[in-house]
Amino acid sequence: MAKMTNNRLFKLSPSDFKYLWEDCKHCFYQKVVNGIELPSISIPGIFMKMNSILQNSVQGTNPRDLHPDLPNGIFELQERYLKSMAIPSKNTSYVSGKFDLLTRLKDGTHGVIDLKITDPKEDNIYKFKHQLHAYKFALENPAEGTRRYADKITKMGLMVLSPNEVKFHNDHLHFLAKPHWIEIEENMAEFFAFIDEVTSVLEGPLPEPTEKCKWCIYRARFGNGENKVDDLPF
Repeated sequence: MAKMTNNRLFKLSPSDFKYLWEDCKHCFYQKVVNGIELPSISIPGIFMKMNSILQNSVQGTNPRDLHPDLPNGIFELQERYLKSMAIPSKNTSYVSGKFDLLTRLKDGTHGVIDLKITDPKEDNIYKFKHQLHAYKFALENPAEGTRRYADKITKMGLMVLSPNEVKFHNDHLHFLAKPHWIEIEENMAEFFAFIDEVTSVLEGPLPEPTEKCKWCIYRARFGNGENKVDDLPF
């Protein structure tokens, strides 16, 4: 069982809530408790470049210039690292991660926006809600000695982009995409309950490997001396 001390808290990465936690709690536990991370799988460079170009181009503009449903304000900051204070009610974990965009709204509060280059019709898009709530908590409750970027987050959501048209103009090829705004309703009680569920797993014994997890299958094949390579799942 993982033993907590006053000097150690579980470090939770918001981006892990959607995929690693949902896909395999064994691998999630190994990363957070034992520091054993999955091999890095690089995101295709084109997506990172598109993300960076978009973030740079919108700074200082009104989100509603992109889509009328987006929050009314000004894009103020992009890609800043966050570290939060301990998360209640167990106070045994904290958030550490990087948000995409921070907007200053007309009423003086802020909104946090996550960019996704994906199909906006995906049924699981709302599973990113824990990630957005984690950013909200970290922004409103920064760890001692870290920078405070916002006092109050009143808007959270996903700006989803999926190129759907190509046009040619002056020897250039333009990919066109209509932004989709998916607002995430605030429910901090649900978020804290989720964190309690996560930390309960982390405080317990190592979960069993997940049957369909490719990395668990890989470790099983090579960890027992069989060294079979003809039936690996990839």
